[in-house]
Amino acid sequence: MKLNFAKTCLLGLAAMVAWTSCKKSSSEHTELSKPLTVVGKAISDTILPQKDSQGNPIPLKGTMLAGKTYHIMSDVTINAGDTLYVQPGVKVLVHGDGKSPQTSPAIYINGTFVSDGSQSAPNTFTVYRTASTPVSGPTYKDDPNDPAYAGYWGGFQAGPTAKLLILRWTHVEYTGGPWGANAPDYGAKAGDPRFSVYMTSPAGGPMGTLILEDSWFYGSKDDCIGKCQNIYVSIMRNSFIKTGATGGESINLKDGVIGDMAYNFCFGSATNGLKTAGDVGKYNLVNIYNNTVVQCGFRQTKATRNGSINTETNAGGFIYNNIIVNCKAGLRISYASEKGKPSDTLNTSYNNNLTCIGRGTPMGGAEQYMQFIEPNQFTLKKSNDFNGYVNGTIAANGTNAGTNTATDSLKYDPMFYNYSVAANSTGKNYRVAEVPAGADFHLKAGSPAIGAGVYPGGTGKNAMPTKPSAPKLTQYGFPMKVVAQGGIYGAIITPPNKDLGAYPTDGSGNKHSY
Repeated sequence: MKLNFAKTCLLGLAAMVAWTSCKKSSSEHTELSKPLTVVGKAISDTILPQKDSQGNPIPLKGTMLAGKTYHIMSDVTINAGDTLYVQPGVKVLVHGDGKSPQTSPAIYINGTFVSDGSQSAPNTFTVYRTASTPVSGPTYKDDPNDPAYAGYWGGFQAGPTAKLLILRWTHVEYTGGPWGANAPDYGAKAGDPRFSVYMTSPAGGPMGTLILEDSWFYGSKDDCIGKCQNIYVSIMRNSFIKTGATGGESINLKDGVIGDMAYNFCFGSATNGLKTAGDVGKYNLVNIYNNTVVQCGFRQTKATRNGSINTETNAGGFIYNNIIVNCKAGLRISYASEKGKPSDTLNTSYNNNLTCIGRGTPMGGAEQYMQFIEPNQFTLKKSNDFNGYVNGTIAANGTNAGTNTATDSLKYDPMFYNYSVAANSTGKNYRVAEVPAGADFHLKAGSPAIGAGVYPGGTGKNAMPTKPSAPKLTQYGFPMKVVAQGGIYGAIITPPNKDLGAYPTDGSGNKHSY
């Protein structure tokens, strides 16, 4: 009996070793790797979509397997009620050229899609590289022919029945392929660029959930996260580089969207890094905090489009702890723009933001200059803000004709660890949309952004804001936490930090490096 018991124990130990492995972390603690999740059937065929006997594409569901490289040859669809789960360490190569809807495959989501990458094993969705699909890189400085804006494939398009879309530790590159005959179903026109990620739910119906966290988005023809409606969101700790060719935002959230976006890094967006906008009679409520937005707004030449963080048309939320550097303009709470109507000032609260510009004077010719705040909008310099705007008299309509102090250029330098505000604002360096090699947007000791934020447990200027007169802010809070948290199907929500920006000194924010 003792021998049999010992044998059983040894077999059990061998079984454990078969599905776990030991490794050393940076702190020399021993960790056991977790068994990989499988949802439904494993997808072993690497050429997708699979076809039935008549040659029709078979909708995709099940699990894409770690370590595999899959090739998407044409549109793939996840049906309503189905789930496609992507294990960590998967590469997906999309065979597209951006020349037509038929040759720019998209992933259409009518059910649930989860790309569950990890820090050590991220996932990648990118173009299959050929001589006719060149890729971008540091050699493309300020070039209208930059392949980053070619729009080789159609991105992730989540329709009205989509329940959940999660991209976690996932690279998404070279999106923006044109819409085809199905464009009206998504509020677009045939030929319009598709967004990298789009999700909508029917007004008044069950709301889908969009969770984007710790992911990299590189190269889009128009908006990257574009014109989402009637969904809950948690968009945290992501990087957005080279988004929009001659127009487009890194994130553009529309009416009916409720949630948080925080600790995102936006560099070289055509228009704004972060934008929220409702519609007439329809609100948008998104908290925008601890983001870092750099060198945005300069490829968009249309007037009144701002250039960093912008809210308009019934949009509200708590807007705190953000850093804006070398952008065309700082935070805007809009009264009016070419397209937008007034923001929801009742349900808006903002302060503790830093804006630094390297050049506050016109640059000559058709080039725009930088300004801290666009005058004649609702935006005011608040008590704990860092910027060179001088508030004007508040008019009857709530706007103010303040002035930007050009000589305050460089005065509010956040002191990034390796990025020179001055050097990157000279010549046309401010128009470069590729992150400089070795750049580091963490804060040096002595930065004015350290200890300048609102955070749970803070007091005085660091106290978490409240606005009892604002019913929606009171209802949803800061952060809102309207999405499920934890596990494969939930978000990791990082609260506001005592430091400003996406890279606080305690290391709790954005984990990406360049």
